[in-house]
Amino acid sequence: MSSFVGPKSDAKDFWLRLDNAAKIFPSGTNKKRTLVFRFTAEICKPVNFGILQEATRLTATRYPYFTMHLRRGFFWYWLDSENPELTIVQDTGLPCQAFHFSGKEMPLCRILTRTDQISAEFYHVLADGYGAMEFFKTLLTAYAELSGYALPDKGFSHYSESSHEEETEDAYNHYFDPKLPAPLQLSRAYHIPYPVLRSELRIIPLEVNSELVRQKAKSLGISLTEYLASIYLWSLQEIYNRTRHIRRLVRRPVIRVQVPVNLRSLFPTRSLRNFSLFVTPEIDMRLGQYTFEEITRIVHYYMQHQTDPKLMRKRIYKNVRNEKSLFIKLVPLVIKNRILNYYFKRSGMALYSGLITNLGRIELKGDMEILVQRLRLIPPPPDLSKVGIGAITWNQKLVLSFVNSTPSNLLEKIFLDYLVQDGIPVKIIKP
Repeated sequence: MSSFVGPKSDAKDFWLRLDNAAKIFPSGTNKKRTLVFRFTAEICKPVNFGILQEATRLTATRYPYFTMHLRRGFFWYWLDSENPELTIVQDTGLPCQAFHFSGKEMPLCRILTRTDQISAEFYHVLADGYGAMEFFKTLLTAYAELSGYALPDKGFSHYSESSHEEETEDAYNHYFDPKLPAPLQLSRAYHIPYPVLRSELRIIPLEVNSELVRQKAKSLGISLTEYLASIYLWSLQEIYNRTRHIRRLVRRPVIRVQVPVNLRSLFPTRSLRNFSLFVTPEIDMRLGQYTFEEITRIVHYYMQHQTDPKLMRKRIYKNVRNEKSLFIKLVPLVIKNRILNYYFKRSGMALYSGLITNLGRIELKGDMEILVQRLRLIPPPPDLSKVGIGAITWNQKLVLSFVNSTPSNLLEKIFLDYLVQDGIPVKIIKP
């Protein structure tokens, strides 16, 4: 990819410890498991590079946190800011490629552009989807305003606003309560039995009418996210049934998906860093086959139960407690990396059959409906789970981006067929 030098933030130098979720990410990162996710805006006219440069400068000034880079210490990684430059790169390669840190300080966020698209990629060490979207919305707002579009409402996502100290808060530690009990450990989960491609990542984006999906979900008494998660579990059950005769490939009977939950809806904070946890609805194939209606009930009640604030506080306690262990603190980073990488793979990704992340309905003001045709979210490339789904809604367009690291598109086909049979037209769009 050819690079361009972008603008600098005018913020003073500062440094931060990694937040609780981010601490494990550098150790769990490799060339394929990049832990990088992407937002893309398809716009109505070719991108003006000069305007995008200025919009990037203004956004970096508003959010100096997103110009920070990763440093390695003797015991821990940390985030440092010496006003590094944000880069704008030509979007010509695979999405969500790893950030490389050897020998060069660089921000954990990059801006990409092609003919009619503006994208931003973020290393998960820096932020979760909510925090990154606030940055991206501000970038789009700045680009639109500099391009002459009318934006009457100036609020949290406008580049003229001042940064707030709470935006860099480690909210996990803020809500940590050392008196709480830890939750139970999960068993390992089923993974679809297809090989992982070495140097290829397939992206299949689908567009559906968000109101049609919302109405369908409402008719079943569930939310839009619960409806999508139910179809995902249904699709995985279908693959399990079609491959269960291959005993050496199908060894785990529990099908379990990760559904990220934005904790800001439960615990108030303006933090733009990581502050989310997963709920993990599951079906156990040892108990027999599940109808779609049974799956929707399981997903609905599981998510309602697991998003209870008291149970979420237990999850926060477990994660932060491990970080505060004296043993963990004193182990040198070179050893800690091996321990955390093993934990990330065997006690993290191995527990889940897939991931579906729904960022929900995005609000953009004024003439943004004219400029922005479509938004997309591409989740981090999947590892053991092999297929992930990112969902985002803008202007009644719900875009589902399938990220697949295998040669099979069976899961996407089953998922798409279910939507169509349920009366929801599907449009396949270009990656």
